[in-house]
Amino acid sequence: MKKKLWTWAAAVLMLPLVVDGSTNHSVNYAGEAAGNIAGNGVSRAAGKRTAGPVSVQPDYLEICRGILQQKLEHPYLVFTNESKKEILERVRTDPFAAEVMTLLKHYGERSMLTTVEPELTINDPAARYTETNPYLDYQMFYLNGAYNLAFLYQMTGEQAYADRAFYFVNKLCAMDTWVQSAHYFEIIYPRVWPYGVPDDQVSFSYDISVADCAYVVGLVYDWLYPALAKPQRDRIRGALLEKAITRVRGNYEYQWWATAYKCNWSGICHSGVGMAALALLTEEPRLIDVLARSCEGVAGMFAHLGADNGWGEGRGYAGYGLGQSIYFMDAIKKVSGGKIDLFDTEGLKHPADFALFGLTGSFNDGEAAGPIGTSYHYNKLVEESQDPTAMYYLETYLNGDRRAKNMWELIWPRPTDIPAVKPSEASKYFPSIDWAFMRRDFSDSCMQVAAKCALADDPHHGHLDAGSVNLTWMGDTFVGEVPQRYYDQYFFNEMRWDYLYVKSSGHNTVIVDGEEQVSGKHKDQPWQPGVGGRIEKFVTGPAFDYVVMDATKAYPGEKLKSWKRTVILDKQTDAVLVLDRVGCAKGAKIEVLFHPLVDATVHDGESVTLTGKHASVDMQTLSEAPYRTTLEKQMSFRIVKNDPVQYHPCLYTTLTAPSEMNVIGTVFYPSARKAAGAVYTLERSGKVPVIACTAGGVTTRYAVAEDGVTRL
Repeated sequence: MKKKLWTWAAAVLMLPLVVDGSTNHSVNYAGEAAGNIAGNGVSRAAGKRTAGPVSVQPDYLEICRGILQQKLEHPYLVFTNESKKEILERVRTDPFAAEVMTLLKHYGERSMLTTVEPELTINDPAARYTETNPYLDYQMFYLNGAYNLAFLYQMTGEQAYADRAFYFVNKLCAMDTWVQSAHYFEIIYPRVWPYGVPDDQVSFSYDISVADCAYVVGLVYDWLYPALAKPQRDRIRGALLEKAITRVRGNYEYQWWATAYKCNWSGICHSGVGMAALALLTEEPRLIDVLARSCEGVAGMFAHLGADNGWGEGRGYAGYGLGQSIYFMDAIKKVSGGKIDLFDTEGLKHPADFALFGLTGSFNDGEAAGPIGTSYHYNKLVEESQDPTAMYYLETYLNGDRRAKNMWELIWPRPTDIPAVKPSEASKYFPSIDWAFMRRDFSDSCMQVAAKCALADDPHHGHLDAGSVNLTWMGDTFVGEVPQRYYDQYFFNEMRWDYLYVKSSGHNTVIVDGEEQVSGKHKDQPWQPGVGGRIEKFVTGPAFDYVVMDATKAYPGEKLKSWKRTVILDKQTDAVLVLDRVGCAKGAKIEVLFHPLVDATVHDGESVTLTGKHASVDMQTLSEAPYRTTLEKQMSFRIVKNDPVQYHPCLYTTLTAPSEMNVIGTVFYPSARKAAGAVYTLERSGKVPVIACTAGGVTTRYAVAEDGVTRL
């Protein structure tokens, strides 16, 4: 898998893998360790809220006290002995469910019979340099084995599965730590911390890898409980307390992720410790404070999921952060009898909008065009939301998901009573994150435009790419982002801004005299609010869509004084018209950059042909000033043992600014239109620039004012 998102072992059956990430926060919980409740030693999970979205939350601690009044009997986290009968009936009557169970048993038998096991090694802090991590391979081998075998024990009642599952989970219990070495002090300490997280961070005893282990081992404990002797139960219970729960209980103020609510880490870490505490509740009723804090933490994260379902870290981390939180969300809802419903949030009313409309938005870390999420996660989200658009996304884009063939397809079966309804409008603007998507239809045969002009307020996964666009047609990405590779150990430090994948010259932006965009946060420096861009206007209609972006404040302002970009999609011709207004000193060097992800051929320094696997597109610059277009190679690097340097093509259109305000147009259109005689021009005789196309004796004009577009 080319993407660097997945940093655990590659051969994984059950567990969505661990990514490395964090971003901003504007909700703060105070007084984490204060306020012990007399008589039971439980501390109130949160005090008053400060800056950020304010919503009235349930009294989670009081609801969790109510859970203690129940007679909990294992298993109870995601199914009970009674509801398990429904799973077994689906296996008996549904061919797909039967196929899943057959596959699970196959992997179970392999785990039962294998005599070749990984060896435990040191947890090497240099794993990202060597790009090998046998410690995590070991961890994942036993985690997945225990996970699958414990589930099979519940489904079959065969003690042999339980015995082997305990053998596997006992290996995890014996490990010194579940922390990923990439998050050891010497690696993670120099990070640029997200908004709302103080720069002075020194304690890194619990991370997303621990969280994932905690939730899986918690499930294993719940499922194996009836088959284990007390010393075996205590072995697992002790590991959950030692390696996860007591590392954070009463110490949330020392965990940077605990208040980073605009970060995938927040939901994942709170959910992991919450699932562990919930699994131990029969033996450890005092842990209701952990449950309450986990509920508040997950709710705090979802308070920052846009009402439009947009997530600022990008689509990959939207899928990951939400996906790893769902397990705890489902468990706490079941155990609380629905009184704690973390699915009931505005941003999850249409839970697939960002996944569906954003299909071609390859922005930020770990991004790639295409579907995000897993079939089983969206089974659950569709069930909770009852959203027909989410069902359309699920059935259209996730039916071929190989990861669907696991136990969660049995636990969260696909709803059968919700119609799949394709949205009537295929374009969408996400105001919560300032991303926009334009298309006539979701079909590959339609030109699809993704645009981003957001604040530079995410020093972990955000890029300096205000004003960037992606163009996708016939399954090819003609203009996209520099493909990002696996993280190295310096990627999240101050050095981050030097990586081609992150800085603005690695994106489809404008550069004046070499001046790059800047971040709103640097290591040990105060935040600079307002740095970045914004989408000023988005309009969609039957004939054309357009977006107006202002990226002026993304730059220091020394060389580039202003930059506004208007992008128009002509839905009738699949042409994309880009008009840049660039303010700078007269005589400055202006470069307009576009990164082709297909073969590019430059003709005489003027026009370009972009040739994909399925179609070709021509690119033409429209400028009154002399310009030259060249195809150059940009160097990207990582600090790794092998393959430290790669080169990526970039189209530079370069001109000398004839005035203090300059207008440059760029047109992308199907090559067949050029062959048929289509001609594009830039008219400057009126009050506003006009991009005109003449084809077949008919001329179409778009008047591009600073605040909007009119088709003449």
